[in-house]
Amino acid sequence: MTADDHELQDLAADLHDHGYSWEHIARELAIPVATAQLAAGQARQRAADRAARDQITLF
Repeated sequence: MTADDHELQDLAADLHDHGYSWEHIARELAIPVATAQLAAGQARQRAADRAARDQITLF
């Protein structure tokens, strides 16, 4: 994954979290709807993994 990939993923997730439809997100990012959904899911998984690692270091 490149930094650009992560940025796209994060942007897709942020837009969806702000209530934008998948169709709107896909148009804005010039990608297919399925790709927008996958990208957002990957961003959320990265965030969950990071949170889990951070939680482990607290103990």
